[in-house]
Amino acid sequence: MARATVALADFDGGDFGEALRIAARADNQSYGFPTFVDIDTSGLSPEQVREDVFRGKYWAAIVVHPGASARFEKALDGTAAVYNATDVYTYYLLTTRYYSLYASGIQASTATVASTAPGIFSGRFVAPKLASARYHNTTAAVSALAGPAYSIRANAASQEFDHFDGKSIIGTIGAVFPILMQFFFIMALNGIFNSKHVFAAYNPRAHIYARFICSTIWPLLSSLCAAGWAFGFEGSFRTNPKMFFAFWSITWVFSMISFDILDIITALIPAAFTSFVFLTWVIFNLAASLADPAITNHWFRINYFFPSLHWFQTLITIFSEGGVNRLHYTLPTLAGWLVLLKFLSPFAMMYRIKKAQVVFQYYNEKDALDAPR
Repeated sequence: MARATVALADFDGGDFGEALRIAARADNQSYGFPTFVDIDTSGLSPEQVREDVFRGKYWAAIVVHPGASARFEKALDGTAAVYNATDVYTYYLLTTRYYSLYASGIQASTATVASTAPGIFSGRFVAPKLASARYHNTTAAVSALAGPAYSIRANAASQEFDHFDGKSIIGTIGAVFPILMQFFFIMALNGIFNSKHVFAAYNPRAHIYARFICSTIWPLLSSLCAAGWAFGFEGSFRTNPKMFFAFWSITWVFSMISFDILDIITALIPAAFTSFVFLTWVIFNLAASLADPAITNHWFRINYFFPSLHWFQTLITIFSEGGVNRLHYTLPTLAGWLVLLKFLSPFAMMYRIKKAQVVFQYYNEKDALDAPR
């Protein structure tokens, strides 16, 4: 978690910013906390900081609004009629980004620092003013002294992913669901074909064409089921047809990749070891979809190899409506997986047919097709 960076953007340059830095230093790089970095705000605006969080440069950001200290002083000296304590701290979150990890780590840590800063400001900078009675007896002054600042939460995207009821499922077992649907279909299909000796009955070209059709149509239907299952729990999160079809399309590609991988595994790996290889593939893909390799141990950079990582990072962009856009490498990687497996799948099918023909020939020569096995 310490590799995740949260920006501290002090546009005020006064005591409010100092209080925020003190709050951040107390927990900076502690276990379970991200790294808080004090960024240079020259040439920036709070909106640009929000955009940086949206684009993925920072995992979150806490902003001290311009002129916050000046407004506080004007309230104390009686020149301001009202004081708005909410116009001091705003922290931006992007909960779409690996929600299960984000909510428990980055979101909680950022909210803790942002809510601690007002208390530090009151203790360090307001208490001396109260002791010396250096303030006017006005409503604005009393309001400013009683509550000098409140931290306001804002979403870097257009809406909160927290409102999506299926977020925890997608962020945990979401990558396993498409793989399982392909696995059970392939096992059923191969079981039927083997029991009826279908692999030995037709020429390889017919089998390759048939398997190509199956590896396209079944993933299309199963990915539609996955999309319907996910969007059936949308809650108050606003979805649209474009978002649904984008989810369906990328899940279709991921499902086709999973189909071909499992088809090759069941063709080349002996049946006694198929379950071990399958479970290994599932576990690695599940792990790849749970966290961003950029903030985990360097060993987990291996996750870039697995298609589930690129599938899930594309989903982040879809649900955030353009946030953390990594499509320049996620889509080409998925396309590369798909093209490679479509090229290798016919060879696996020919190997499967060759084995089936040997078995069929053995039974035929021994006249033992109906004998106990």
